[in-house]
Amino acid sequence: GHIARPGDAVAALVKVSEKEENWILAEVVCWHPAQGKYEIDDIDEEQKNRHVLSKRRVVPLPLMRADPRTDEQALFPKGAVVMALYPQTTCFYRAVVNRLPGSASEPYEVLFEDSSYADGYSPPERVAQRYVIAIKEGKGRAT
Repeated sequence: GHIARPGDAVAALVKVSEKEENWILAEVVCWHPAQGKYEIDDIDEEQKNRHVLSKRRVVPLPLMRADPRTDEQALFPKGAVVMALYPQTTCFYRAVVNRLPGSASEPYEVLFEDSSYADGYSPPERVAQRYVIAIKEGKGRAT
């Protein structure tokens, strides 16, 4: 599989509390091949936590943007359930693709799963392509 390089942006599954884990935006510090673990820094200025995580808890963010005109299969289809970076935060949450980017530079439009809304989803939010990733089912789903 692809090994992210130092400085690469990744989504990382970190423990927030005894019972809760969150996918956060982080930066690779280094890869330890012997242990098969990444060392990563939380991107959030307030937190600035360093974590050592196994490879399966780290998802490298795409470096390239897909152009829907030439590379449609590289995009998530409408209705796909994804992980997307919530606007103004450094956390990824489950969301449903509502509208695909019209060009390589355009964002996705997604609906975040949000139980505070009647239908269970937030109003449409725009999220840059590189911050929309396939869901990796973590063991730590809050129950």
